[in-house]
Amino acid sequence: MTDTLLPNLLRTLGVAVIERRPDSRFDMVSPSPEWLEAAFEAAPAGSRHLLEGALPFLDQFLRQADAAWHDRGSARAESGPFVTVVDGQEALLRATALTIDNRAILVLERLTGDADTRPILQKARDQMLAAERLTHDAAAVQAPAAAIGRAIADLGAADLPASAHDIVRTLRAAATQLADVAERLPKPPPKGRHK
Repeated sequence: MTDTLLPNLLRTLGVAVIERRPDSRFDMVSPSPEWLEAAFEAAPAGSRHLLEGALPFLDQFLRQADAAWHDRGSARAESGPFVTVVDGQEALLRATALTIDNRAILVLERLTGDADTRPILQKARDQMLAAERLTHDAAAVQAPAAAIGRAIADLGAADLPASAHDIVRTLRAAATQLADVAERLPKPPPKGRHK
């Protein structure tokens, strides 16, 4: 393996390996991936060279990381996926803090492809909203269908001329079909019940 293979691989994969020094400064161990360079360039002027300035979400995570680094053993802290804006676009990142050879290491990786669960979560949310709309629409159909059925039943019981009975039979059949459709639609949850 050549000396440049591992650094080039990490950069290509969008992984940054950073060491936290005893004086709490951070030094790059691997070459800086393009997304991290863009984050530093976009940071506010006073914090352009600070990791927390480039990626503000790290402020909270670094508290967890400190505990893992303090342990100096096999303990590690993982942030889970989080979204930040880099170069005007959302980037999904994950941070891991661990200790290797008594050195506090922070690994930042940009997640892509299957690791990016946002499209799946958005699809699930869209499906949930569609189901809620269907339930709402079903409720809107069920009450009028029942009212039409009652009105037709009342009309059928009324003293009508013989020619009107054919119309009532047609209306009754249509109301029955409408009631059957309304019955198959999802029922809205009882009022006052929380999801």
